[in-house]
Amino acid sequence: MRRQITVFADQNGISTLLAFSDELEADWRLPHEYGYLLRLVIEEVATNIVKYGYRDHNRDQIQLICEYDQGVLTITMRDRGQPFDPREAPLPDLAATAEQRAIGGLGLFFVREYADTLSYDHDPDSGWNELTVTKTMTLLDRLRALPIFQAVPEAVLAEIAPRLAECRLAAGEVLFHQGDTGAECFIILGGAVEVITFVNGSELRLEVFHTGQIIGEMSLIDHSPRSATVRAIEPSRLVALNEAVFAQLIGSSPALAMTMLRSIVSRVRNTNQRMIHDLERKNAELLTAYQQLQAAQAELIRLNRLEEELAVARRIQQSFLPRVLPQPPGWRIAAFSRGAQAVGGDFFDTITLPNGQIGLVVADACGKGVTAALFVALSRSLLRAASQAAGSAQRSREASAAILLHAVSLTNDYICREHNDATMFVTLFYGLLDPETGVVMYINAGHNPPLRIGRDGTIIEELSEGALPIGVVAGQMYEVREFQLAPGEKLVAFSDGITEAMNPSNELFGDARWQALLREQAHCAAADLVAAAVAAVDAFASGAPQADDMTLLIVERLLVADEPPTGCIGATGNGRA
Repeated sequence: MRRQITVFADQNGISTLLAFSDELEADWRLPHEYGYLLRLVIEEVATNIVKYGYRDHNRDQIQLICEYDQGVLTITMRDRGQPFDPREAPLPDLAATAEQRAIGGLGLFFVREYADTLSYDHDPDSGWNELTVTKTMTLLDRLRALPIFQAVPEAVLAEIAPRLAECRLAAGEVLFHQGDTGAECFIILGGAVEVITFVNGSELRLEVFHTGQIIGEMSLIDHSPRSATVRAIEPSRLVALNEAVFAQLIGSSPALAMTMLRSIVSRVRNTNQRMIHDLERKNAELLTAYQQLQAAQAELIRLNRLEEELAVARRIQQSFLPRVLPQPPGWRIAAFSRGAQAVGGDFFDTITLPNGQIGLVVADACGKGVTAALFVALSRSLLRAASQAAGSAQRSREASAAILLHAVSLTNDYICREHNDATMFVTLFYGLLDPETGVVMYINAGHNPPLRIGRDGTIIEELSEGALPIGVVAGQMYEVREFQLAPGEKLVAFSDGITEAMNPSNELFGDARWQALLREQAHCAAADLVAAAVAAVDAFASGAPQADDMTLLIVERLLVADEPPTGCIGATGNGRA
């Protein structure tokens, strides 16, 4: 950033320069000490030029040029008065009394002491004098100047600043590639970067990030590979936050946690809105292409482009599902999810908390396709971030209930507040499993009641349906319930895409067939039971189009901690274990 101003060398000109410095301090959000130095240079140097540099008969201009680039403030003052190098001015005797000290020189002394560098040049040909002063901001200063850190206590910023790693990127240099492991996120101190992905070898820009924004935090939160490549589009500086620093910042300031959460949600929403707009436009073009296919075969290229973008959306959504499910000793966890369209409105998740508990999530956004998929991404991000922000090292009932209530209430209230006009809602089952005791505390927000089944196939319990779905009523009160899985028992959570699957005769698979299947296959290990269930539903559908998204999550407590999983004859499918 660079600004300059030219004024006439008199007292009115000095007032104009001081007003100009106030504008720069506000526009560039300069730290206090930078603003102080800028005013000091104007008040001392410009005043000296007006008083001593110019004679009344040859009074001329004063030029002020200011440049601020990635923490470095450069102030240049130019005039055509009498040459005077302030570096050669004698230093004031600071030990002398006020009566003994010579008049003048103290202001220039402060300028020399406060600035990092000071240079002077006189061009005898043009008559111009040029004084240049620079000051470089420390990393702590730059962090403090960013709006995202305004709510962080000063002591916390001062403690973490020496532990942060700063990196510089030249234009075109890559910060990280798609598929890289992500153990840190980044705050942009200066410059701009772009988020890109590749479709069939072609580069596709998803978004651009600027100074003060955070990038890469989703991989840090859920330890998933980077979902896109980040590349600098101009010289940039960034600072890396590892998981320990990130957790310390979140813990020190609930306001910062909410700011980062809003940033994540805003990014997801903006990207998804652009995707929806683009897909809607291309859907209209696709309809036209079908209608004019015989007369315009070239329109088929648009079909390929649409498929590429749907593939990107499908790949992004699939990356949200856990790649590896936790398998604590004595437990087996398996899951499956398949959308009815290119992208779906169902999802499952497992969230490992610091105290060893495992969050179990099965959810279903109303509707199908892109709109439902966007609410899936939003809900999952909110639940994960809120759960980890509220997590504690305790395993008490009170602590578990607090995590559940915080995560579900925050997600519900945010969707109600920010997306009320979308008339969308999400049914949700969210349980916290303690692998040591088998106790599961849960909230069910309008979702299909999960089933607790015994080793012999007995339906021991159909869990409560609970409150309204999230996104319906702000301030909804949720009830936390609990049960204990005994050795040999399973928890089966699912979406209505299983029980409402239809065959070519429009007959529903139904609850009765579903429970009968679970009774018959209850002896199977969790992963085999998932595969058997999916195979049975597909066989029932007999090739009929899948009417709704299907999601299934099974948690099995083994009879013995080191017992191997039991095989299941004829089990097939692509469940994730």
